[in-house]
Amino acid sequence: MKQERINEIYGVLFLLAGLFILIGLLFHNPSDHPYYTSVPNQTIENPTGIIGAYVAHYLLLAFGLSVYSVPFLFLFWSGCFFLQKTPNQKLIEFVGIIVAIFSLASLLALVAASAWKVKAGGLIGYLLGNFLEHYFGLVGGVIFSVSCLMLATLLFTDFLLYPIFEKLMGMAKEWFQSRLAKKTIRESKVDAKTKRLKPEKTEEKKSRFGEAIPLRVKQYQAASTDEKEETTPAPEKEKPVLKKITLPPRPKQEERKQASESPAEETIQIPKQAENLSGKYFFPSLDLLASPSRDAQPVSEDFQKNSKILEDTLRDFGIEVKVVEVEQGPVLTRYEIMPAPGVKVTRILSLSDDLALAMKATSIRIIAPIPGKSVVGIEVPNSVTTKVFLKELLQSKEYRNNTHKFRLPLTLGKDTSGKSLVADLSDMPHLLIAGTTGSGKTVCVNAIIAGLLYSKLPDNLKFVMIDPKMVELAVYNNLPHMLTPVVTDIRKAAATLNWVVQEMERRYKLFAQCGIRNIQAFNARPQSKDPELLKDDIPGHLAYIVVVIDELADLVMVAQDKVEGAITRLAQLSRAVGIHLILATQRPSVDVITGVIKANFPARISFKVASKTDSRTVLDANGADQLIGKGDMLFLEPGREKPVRGQAALVTDEEILALVDAFKKQGPPQYHEEIQNIQEGKTVNYGHEKDELYDEAVRVILESKQASVSILQRRLRLGYGRASRIIDMMEEEGIVGPHQGSKPREILVDSVEENVQETS
Repeated sequence: MKQERINEIYGVLFLLAGLFILIGLLFHNPSDHPYYTSVPNQTIENPTGIIGAYVAHYLLLAFGLSVYSVPFLFLFWSGCFFLQKTPNQKLIEFVGIIVAIFSLASLLALVAASAWKVKAGGLIGYLLGNFLEHYFGLVGGVIFSVSCLMLATLLFTDFLLYPIFEKLMGMAKEWFQSRLAKKTIRESKVDAKTKRLKPEKTEEKKSRFGEAIPLRVKQYQAASTDEKEETTPAPEKEKPVLKKITLPPRPKQEERKQASESPAEETIQIPKQAENLSGKYFFPSLDLLASPSRDAQPVSEDFQKNSKILEDTLRDFGIEVKVVEVEQGPVLTRYEIMPAPGVKVTRILSLSDDLALAMKATSIRIIAPIPGKSVVGIEVPNSVTTKVFLKELLQSKEYRNNTHKFRLPLTLGKDTSGKSLVADLSDMPHLLIAGTTGSGKTVCVNAIIAGLLYSKLPDNLKFVMIDPKMVELAVYNNLPHMLTPVVTDIRKAAATLNWVVQEMERRYKLFAQCGIRNIQAFNARPQSKDPELLKDDIPGHLAYIVVVIDELADLVMVAQDKVEGAITRLAQLSRAVGIHLILATQRPSVDVITGVIKANFPARISFKVASKTDSRTVLDANGADQLIGKGDMLFLEPGREKPVRGQAALVTDEEILALVDAFKKQGPPQYHEEIQNIQEGKTVNYGHEKDELYDEAVRVILESKQASVSILQRRLRLGYGRASRIIDMMEEEGIVGPHQGSKPREILVDSVEENVQETS
């Protein structure tokens, strides 16, 4: 028989026994028993019959009024069995029940009058009460009985005493504080009569925080980069109008100076590395980008109301806190709360769902504690969200102040306080972006590319873009910055990454020849002082190369052995030569973001992901699964222990098209011929010497019409590893097709002469 059925049987039995004893006690008649009268009733008046009458009589005789707890205990047990909550330690709980009944009986006997001691506590209570009163006195006996009753109750129930004491202490504190507040108000009224020049102050509740802490509110302004900090709610001032910032069509060197202090007259400073070398390129106007819209802003009354909700909700769970500062961002508002002394931070962390329910929010995020502060942050989504535009970031003071410092500035978005998130890709030196479909990942990639286009001209920045999805990056095909058209074929993608590796090695050889360690020193070297550095084979300037891969998962799924090796080499070595990677994926699993790749990408951005496992894969921490989507992101910057939450910049397809068209009018793209040849299989460089039996192996494959490793092993007496490498070389050269599982490889050429003609 199942345990659930047995528990239900026990529940029915205890229910019947409890009701039977309770009815017998309630309808107890002393005349039913000969103990009380010499002429007992001929017919038992108790509805439970003879057994019920005798049971009630002996229970009352033994335990007095305390016996009324017995049927309620039976009913309590019945409920436990019906709820499948069986006792774990039956012996301890049984002993606790017996001790509780005896303690209650002795307590009733002690507090009752002399004539009622036996009736109140029964014979057992009377004897125990006399014993305790003899040795401990009346007061000591009562204390001993109450203590035993409380300890016994704790043994056989899950009842806890600290909430009662905490509630009593809270009531006492509130009473004391109300008395203190009334006294303070009376004193302030007396002081106001003598000091009328000072305004009357309303004192906040001191609670456990000592002196009152004012609430500071930093309200977000959508169309301005300056923050407005308020210590008390005040009427809103007239908001300044954001003026348009335009760039001259063809800037000259002497015009690249900082304008007046007014933001409406400033222009973007162009760093030295971004100077126009060829003279035919110039930056498009910022008017191509959409201006920040003026969305509705939450008023300060909302901050006060939400702060009180947070404080009251945590107080209901026995946690006393005080909201000390509020920072409003474009999508989120962070409430900084200061816990009272002795409050554990883990208790606040465990109440995230309850706080979200109280705040009527889809999800909230708790930062415990905020790095560098002795407060806990609670991030709550705004009821009215504000979009972050790329133009707004390019006009921000964070971007303008760092333009001369950053070699490859990334315009990411804004954090929870409304400050612009701007970083330098050359310091990262690579970036990994992850997020589910529709979370804002591709928009973030477009914003990063657009920000780079406004900071670097084609002479100083080149792009290599790989887009297995074929539609996300196709708009950049006509961009003068492109070294090659957007690569959509996965096989060509592997060949393109191999060319980037070769370019990295070529640059390192140039640096070694010139005795230079990095690209900054190479571009700034004094060429006129060293005739050896003026050779024709050494360029005078090298451009940065940014490799953008929009969907890494598709590449790893099809060609992991070729792609992962190239990405790993670039991630480890390419920083000094000015080659940087931006990888994006919507499936951040461990088979896509491997440990080797992850170790070389300290800078990561995570949008909303499907699970906590994916969040830990990207950020090594939870939290990305709790984001609200639509650009909500966590940015882990190198050197930071915890990620920064922010809202990614929005750039539309129309803005990207306008930007690309503006550059397209300045000149067509100059694609690199060597990359085109490698993608078409005309030239191959594997980074090692061609096998001496390669030509013979090609003839064997073409003559036998079988492209397999086993036929090379039999015909040429090769080992598996060497024969497999030769087959891979043939695949890269376009002689045989890719591996197709159980099917044989396809031979793509007809004769040896055709192959020789192509490779020549």
